[in-house]
Amino acid sequence: MKRMLMALIPTALMTFGPMALAADAPAAKADAAAKPDCTEKQKALDDANAAVKTASAKPDLSSCKDKKGKDKTDCEKPLKDAQKAAVKDAKDKAKAAKTAVDCCKNPKKKGCTP
Repeated sequence: MKRMLMALIPTALMTFGPMALAADAPAAKADAAAKPDCTEKQKALDDANAAVKTASAKPDLSSCKDKKGKDKTDCEKPLKDAQKAAVKDAKDKAKAAKTAVDCCKNPKKKGCTP
């Protein structure tokens, strides 16, 4: 009796095991097909990160080079302020793009709207 059970149980498992795996396979394919395509949002994120690097470069102060003292400071200040504003805007856009990519990959993430 013991020998018969030892032969019967592995046979049954080998017979019905692949059927259970085959039933799970379409569900796995459906999950893979259900994943959204985030390539556009990823490209927007890459572009935003490139814009941050470009905006982070030092401002061109060559127009103020020939001035001295307070005149030079007055000339440089608006250029530096404009550059700081450009960096801030670029960082904000990069943050928004990153959030969009993260929400695309995982829509249930906190802060994502369906």
